[in-house]
Amino acid sequence: MKSINEFLHSDQYTSKIAPELKRLAAVVFFTVVYGFGVKWFLEASVIPMYTGGIPGISQLIRDFFKYTLHMDISAWEGIFLSAFIIIANIPLMVLGWFGVSKKFVIYSLISVLIQATIIGYIKPIELGLDSQSQALTATILGGILVGLGTGGALRYGTSTGGLDIIAQYLALKNGKSVGFISLTMNMTIALLGGLITGQHLVDNAVIDGVTQASAAAGIVISYTILRQVVSMILTDRMHTAYHFISVDIITDNPNDIISDILTKIYRGVTLVNVQGGYTRKDKTLIKVVISSYELVSLTQLVNHVDPKAFIITQPVKQVFGNFKKKTIA
Repeated sequence: MKSINEFLHSDQYTSKIAPELKRLAAVVFFTVVYGFGVKWFLEASVIPMYTGGIPGISQLIRDFFKYTLHMDISAWEGIFLSAFIIIANIPLMVLGWFGVSKKFVIYSLISVLIQATIIGYIKPIELGLDSQSQALTATILGGILVGLGTGGALRYGTSTGGLDIIAQYLALKNGKSVGFISLTMNMTIALLGGLITGQHLVDNAVIDGVTQASAAAGIVISYTILRQVVSMILTDRMHTAYHFISVDIITDNPNDIISDILTKIYRGVTLVNVQGGYTRKDKTLIKVVISSYELVSLTQLVNHVDPKAFIITQPVKQVFGNFKKKTIA
């Protein structure tokens, strides 16, 4: 028992193992949230709505078989969705392996396997959202869960796979909003989804008062875009890896703090000699710019060395010069 307690309090566990266990738990949780958002809300809606990325493409191809080719795919629909999500992610995983980070891809792979299982095999439960009057509710709630799942996964250094890997790759290269990139990529899915399902909705009188396929397609596209906007907002709220902040640290013990910032957070610092207005004592002001997800680690580091240090943070719109954009994982 003593050896277990010693291990749980050791530097190896607290600095290496515990963070990875936390990330793994986050990946599983947020992927489940994402999967249920798709299965319980988007798929349950009477108006077809599409999620983004590879799962959205799998939905498109399935609906193309069902509504354009009029094929009965009920016997193998789940297998198709699950297999397509896994196989189509393979080349994107390769891109992530070389262009983002290996750890990022490993956790993304775990996420892909979980979501493929949920979307392909878990049956949706009855939530009373299978009527036209509840389509808006399904859109908003589905968008919230999908955005929460996607942004939460990205926040902990992974993704739900698919186009999120491309979005992460591009965001890492140029700092663009991950949510905005994903929205741009997924707009095509919304347009194609409307074209594929529009005539089916008219033929089966699914939407009251709509007699033209173009009108039905417009409704599908509108709801899907609304879902994407809701998801984008949640994704950008959750994912902060490319939001930067400037931190000013005023301390009496600068040397250890500087050393820890350089060796543990891997950020450069600027030093300014200052004087306390009340005590008239000389102090050091340490200036550092970090990604906002690094703030927790930085404050813990500073408080460990100097609990009386004064810390000020402020947002930074853009950073130029020698500033490395890092992935979380």
